[in-house]
Amino acid sequence: MSDRKVKIYTLFLSSGRPVGYEAYRRYHPDVKIMNNGEILDEIKREAEGVEFIGTPEPVRAEDAIPKIKEREDIDGLLVFGPPPDGLISIGLPMVAVERPLEGCTTVPFHSYRGSKVVTSFLPAHRDKNPEVYSSRIRDIVRKIELISAVARMKGLRILVVTDLPPLGYFEPIGLQIEKGREEYEETYTRNLKETLGAELVPVPQRELIEKMKAADEGEAKEIAEGWIKGAIALRGTNEEEVVKSAKLYIAMRELMREHDCGAITTEGYGWPPLGYGAGIPSQGLPSTQFCTDGVVATSETLTDCLITQQLGLYITGSAGFMGDYTIDPVIDVAIIAHCEGSLRPYGDERKAPYIIRNLPFVPENTGGACVQINYPIGEKVTVAKISIYKKRLSLFTGESVSGEELFPYWDDVLGRIKVAIKTDGRKLIENVDWRSFGNHRVVFFGDYKRDFEDMARLIGFEVVESA
Repeated sequence: MSDRKVKIYTLFLSSGRPVGYEAYRRYHPDVKIMNNGEILDEIKREAEGVEFIGTPEPVRAEDAIPKIKEREDIDGLLVFGPPPDGLISIGLPMVAVERPLEGCTTVPFHSYRGSKVVTSFLPAHRDKNPEVYSSRIRDIVRKIELISAVARMKGLRILVVTDLPPLGYFEPIGLQIEKGREEYEETYTRNLKETLGAELVPVPQRELIEKMKAADEGEAKEIAEGWIKGAIALRGTNEEEVVKSAKLYIAMRELMREHDCGAITTEGYGWPPLGYGAGIPSQGLPSTQFCTDGVVATSETLTDCLITQQLGLYITGSAGFMGDYTIDPVIDVAIIAHCEGSLRPYGDERKAPYIIRNLPFVPENTGGACVQINYPIGEKVTVAKISIYKKRLSLFTGESVSGEELFPYWDDVLGRIKVAIKTDGRKLIENVDWRSFGNHRVVFFGDYKRDFEDMARLIGFEVVESA
């Protein structure tokens, strides 16, 4: 994962001057007609961390194509005018900008479905309403930011702590394996590298356990005290168990540093029925701390969820909340439940309140500690899940509602954290695709449906509309 600037090759396929430009300018000298340089300057001012390569001067696509191909550092294209097939076939993600009123018709510009192209529309004539024109610039910049999100995945090393490399025990589930696990793993790792430039770094669980045992007691207590101080309360657990999870946090942090990784996923610890030993505490609190700090950490070696969260972090500013996925069409509700998530649901400094608890279904004061985050209700949410193996993205939106008004003892059902989502339950159950996406989904607070749709197109993934 590199900190270098994202590089966007910019092409203007025409001067941008509208039909009848000279006559229009003569009769309406007070009306501003934007030239290519002014347009590019406005976009540059809004697009942070982006290096634009190319000039505002009109170029022929056939002249630009060889120059683009000879460079290996280009992350995407910004093309003003209808991109020809030769430009699209390079395979780089592209924002294609149609210039309404430049000619008498939109021909041949279209949606470029089936390619890594998203579209925007910006006339040289400034809209009468200045807010409309500003929104056009913002739309272009937002789509460039999506290319940036994809580009930031390049070089990401994902630590997978498992004794079943490279993907771990929990995914793929049986329904997802079509031609054998070996074929699934080979296709998965190849797709991950080819589409996003990321890689999995599997390490055995003993490495994590050894670092946990060697963790500094004083530092662990300090971390635990901070978690406890920030919580509303402790329920079913105690400081000793919180310290155990703090030691696991230290071990996860050190193991990531040792292997030069920017994200981490571990097996399902702290739940003895799974067979991994009661001596390993829950990673609920560690993963919550990492996600809150902008480092994606997912339990149960759920790599598809981790990739979804990583892209979501770049798109929304929050790592979101990952969990098991339940559909109830009788009450038109979907439920996501687990034991860790970002305390910053909005991607800014606002934090959700939380309670530190024991894991579900285990005796009190055992298994380390996890967290019950009370996420906001009455908010628009976006639910997503990427399938690296299938090159697909599941996506739907809804509104977070109070689970306490749906079921008794809501806080003690399933995972400690739950988000109930009012949506079209009938469509969800009709369209659900367990074979592609398994049994987990990721929740982001806010309406990011269009952003995820565009992101999927930029990497050549199919969007599956769940509802």
